[in-house]
Amino acid sequence: MDDVMTKCMTSVCNDPEFWIHNAIHNRCRIEGERIYKEEVDRHLNAGTLPTNSTKSSLILNYTAPVVTETGP
Repeated sequence: MDDVMTKCMTSVCNDPEFWIHNAIHNRCRIEGERIYKEEVDRHLNAGTLPTNSTKSSLILNYTAPVVTETGP
C-alpha cells in the first residue's frame, strides 16, 4: 500500500495491516466452507466419503477445476 492508501485505511481502522490480515482470513474461511460443502456433497453422491475424513482433509484433498482463458 502506498501512503495515500494507508492514510485512507487509518480512517477506517487503527491498524490497516490487522484489517487486511483479518479480511484475508475471513475470505479464506468463506471459501473453505464452500469447498468443504462441495466435497462432502460430491463424496456422499458418489458413496466415496473417506473414513475418518475431516474438514481439513477434505479441503486439502480438493482439486480446483482448471480454468482456461480464451482470447477475443
